Amino acid sequence: MSGASVRESVDLGAVRRGRRLGEHELLRLVDRAPDVIFRYRLSPPGYEFVSRAITRLTGLAPEELYADPSSALKLVHHDDRAIAYDLLARGASRAPVIIRWVRKDGSTVWVEQRTTSVFNSAHELVAIEGIAREIDDPTFGSRSSVRIRGDLRIDLDRGRVLLGGRDVRLTPSEFRLLVLLTDQPGRIVSRATIMEALGSSVHEGTGRSCEVHISKLRGKLEEGSDGAPHIETVRSKGYRFIPHG
Repeated sequence: MSGASVRESVDLGAVRRGRRLGEHELLRLVDRAPDVIFRYRLSPPGYEFVSRAITRLTGLAPEELYADPSSALKLVHHDDRAIAYDLLARGASRAPVIIRWVRKDGSTVWVEQRTTSVFNSAHELVAIEGIAREIDDPTFGSRSSVRIRGDLRIDLDRGRVLLGGRDVRLTPSEFRLLVLLTDQPGRIVSRATIMEALGSSVHEGTGRSCEVHISKLRGKLEEGSDGAPHIETVRSKGYRFIPHG
């Protein structure tokens, strides 16, 4: 018997054995998994299935999520909901989604979601399927991928910024400036340091150019917010980031 025939025979045998596993056994297998397995329907909105691991992660029973059509968004931390909205509107991407879930007791847990888009015959997005697993806080460690400063979230790998749950669209220079200012909140960053980080000369950092960069970033952060300044000018010294929320 050739190698191909052997593989074919083994594969068919595995399929036949798998078919003998009934629905009840499959559900038990899924519910024993440590990660949350789910399917979320877009219209009408609501979870079609959530495995029992959701209770370990959040304290919520699957039945509580089934009963509330908006539970998929309520489960997500307010400041991360724009990411969830994107997922439901555009479908899954290749990269995992890293967000915070809010537990029943009000505490938070970081989860990594790997999702798949489900389309109907008209190529319309109808559901999201996926697996969610608890991960270590990505804002800690030698190389954090997410930075949280009050109500500000910076996805360092993706170059994305959320403030109070809303997207803030920044240019590459503005993003680098924000990362610099939020590296140590409250620390004064000199104009020379800012301009050096943006690839300009130290001399330019003492003039109008630095103020223009700061002004544009400040305007985007304060747009649509409660007006509380996130970037404070320290006369004759530079600027510092003040977190809120």
